[in-house]
Amino acid sequence: MKQNPDGVPDALQAFATQTYGTPQEWRPLSGGRSNRSWHLRVGADDRVFKLFDPTRGNSLFPNEAPAEVSTLKTLHGTGLAPEFETSFETRCGMCLVYRYVEGERTATTDAATMRALARLHILKPTMTVRRVCITPEELLQEGMVFLSGLATYEAGWLLRHMPEPEDIATGPDVFLHGDPVPANVIAAGSERVLIDWQCPAYGDATADLAIALSPAMHVVYGMEPLTREAEVKALQGYSDTETIARYQALKPYYHWRMAAYCAWKAAQGEAVYAQAFEAELNALRDAP
Repeated sequence: MKQNPDGVPDALQAFATQTYGTPQEWRPLSGGRSNRSWHLRVGADDRVFKLFDPTRGNSLFPNEAPAEVSTLKTLHGTGLAPEFETSFETRCGMCLVYRYVEGERTATTDAATMRALARLHILKPTMTVRRVCITPEELLQEGMVFLSGLATYEAGWLLRHMPEPEDIATGPDVFLHGDPVPANVIAAGSERVLIDWQCPAYGDATADLAIALSPAMHVVYGMEPLTREAEVKALQGYSDTETIARYQALKPYYHWRMAAYCAWKAAQGEAVYAQAFEAELNALRDAP
């Protein structure tokens, strides 16, 4: 592990020295697209320093440091999230410190990840978080916000192929991770620990399933989209058959919204989202 690498802000190193002592070993962590994180080792203790970028975040994926702090405190002892230690302000943004989770980021969404989400969705935390509304009309409306003002081929195709909204009842509100992509899931043995809790929410459980299984979100993080067979196998890890059935009914709308999001991100110059758009578009075309 590299000693005091370039790129670790002085404020983080100073806080670590005052709070945890020396010598320090720092290693940058990959995976996050909105914020920067480092693994700090002082003696036998391992921690993560996560520095928030206040300029990042959008309506689909907010980037709220206080929400992550509240979530980590709420989930203390569940094994679903890292153990929170502290947070502090810097001139660059808020920094969170939590215990490092030994393991590897998952390479794809699998049944074990779905079991972890099912465990999360039955919890009743008392914290206040945003509520997401999940109906076909609302998913289409959210996608339209991303397409507003875009004069690209991708936007035009989506506007010409918008699914007709159907009457699909929403499910009960549950506690949502908000961004359970494979890069935000740590495989710790046979268990899964969810990280990067900057956009938690309440809403229909299908919202988490859609993000976890999204072809676009796999591509963005350098992974292959799930095959149809792999998606079926992953969903076998989720315990609520009614939620799975509702997700299947809502898939065209989730794929359309995600494709709209990718079209918007690609128009902002993030090239990987052009590939992600194609992956989500293929899934939209295959959706019933």
